[in-house]
Amino acid sequence: MSNIALYTFGLLDPAMEPAALADLSHRGDEIFNAGDHAPGFLGRAGGDYAGNAAHAPGEDFGHWGSYVLPLGLPDLAGHDPHAHIATLSLWQDVASARLFVYRGLHREALNLRYDWFLKGAWPGHVLWSVQDGSVPRWSDGVAKLEALDRDGASAQHFTFGSRWGRE
Repeated sequence: MSNIALYTFGLLDPAMEPAALADLSHRGDEIFNAGDHAPGFLGRAGGDYAGNAAHAPGEDFGHWGSYVLPLGLPDLAGHDPHAHIATLSLWQDVASARLFVYRGLHREALNLRYDWFLKGAWPGHVLWSVQDGSVPRWSDGVAKLEALDRDGASAQHFTFGSRWGRE
C-alpha cells in the first residue's frame, strides 16, 4: 500500500501589486488550515513547525528534509527562483489530494493563480507514490518536478491531468 506525495512550485510575479500579495498571504493561511483538516490529509512540510514559513534553502524541516529549490528547471524565464512559493504534502491517495486541490478554498485560489504567479513553461505540481509510513523529502519533490519537466509524466512522477493522476 502507498500514499501520495504532492509538491507544488510557483514563481511569484514580480509585478504583483501589494494588495494582491496581501490577498495571497491571507488566502494561503486559510488554505493551509483547510488542508490540515481535509479528508485523506496526512501531513505537510512545515506543519509541525508553527510559524516557520521562511522556506530558505538549507532550512531543516525535520523528517521532511532540508529545503531545496528546483534549480534544475531549464527555463525559469530569467526570474529569481528564490521569489517563490513551494509546498510539500502527503495524502492518503490521489483522490484525496485532488478533492482538496480542486474544491473549496484551494479551487478559488487556483482561479486567481495568475494574479500572483508567473505562468511558466515548467509544471506547477508533481505527484508520486510514497510507501506507507514514509515521509517525502523536499529533495524528492524537487527531483520529481525536474524529472516531470524533463521526461514527461510516468508512473514515478505525474500530474493530476495525467493518466496516473486520474486513477
